[in-house]
Amino acid sequence: MSTEHPILKNLTPGRPVSLCTVVCFPYAGGGARVFRGWQRQLSPLVNAFAVQLPGREERLSEAPESDAERVVAELCTAIEPVATSKVILFGHSLGAVLAARVAQELLGDRIESDAVLFVSGRRSPWSGPVSSEARGLADSELLERLRSEGGPRAELASNGEFAQLMLPALKADLHLSDAAHGIREQGVRIPVIGLYGRHDEGTPPSYVRPWSRFTTGGFRSVEIDGDHFFVETKASDVVEIVDATARSLIGL
Repeated sequence: MSTEHPILKNLTPGRPVSLCTVVCFPYAGGGARVFRGWQRQLSPLVNAFAVQLPGREERLSEAPESDAERVVAELCTAIEPVATSKVILFGHSLGAVLAARVAQELLGDRIESDAVLFVSGRRSPWSGPVSSEARGLADSELLERLRSEGGPRAELASNGEFAQLMLPALKADLHLSDAAHGIREQGVRIPVIGLYGRHDEGTPPSYVRPWSRFTTGGFRSVEIDGDHFFVETKASDVVEIVDATARSLIGL
């Protein structure tokens, strides 16, 4: 399975046969590299793509997009051709919001045996403000906040050259959290799995569990021993859970 849409990057090139497709959505300011290495742990019959929004990595020369509804529509157009059979949408932080919206718009009629949604490291829309409070910060204030949060973005924020390259995409992504305004209760029928970091103070389990209101297809939450960026620092643990889910979907 392949795709030529620029918003999707194939993480498992060369796999001619796929019984399940995983589509990964990164956190704000992140790109496909967040999910580097996933292909080494995913089963051979699982194909994987990562969302690559403009303004980052090989699309760095393109202007970032800050219109949430436009991005959701483009994602649906890009993902529809690769979601014809068994599919898993995995989103972390901001990516969880975008993945949920795509699931609602594209997979709303799918049933439990067809698809699964992962919402990782993100409070539910029913657990506080859905828009990012950081969007009104000056550049210097935003960089200082990133440095104080730790994780991969803190390292980039501490490097002046990389910080200037990262800022436009990050600032645009802060507006994409508005996509959460369109998330409806019982928006999907597929199972939803909420991942949260044991040491992520901003996303405690009590904020993750209300994602159960988004589906009629069952919900469970899973704790990962990490902070907010466990999707990278504990990538092996995360991929193990995703791969087990994919194998269950295809009956392995």
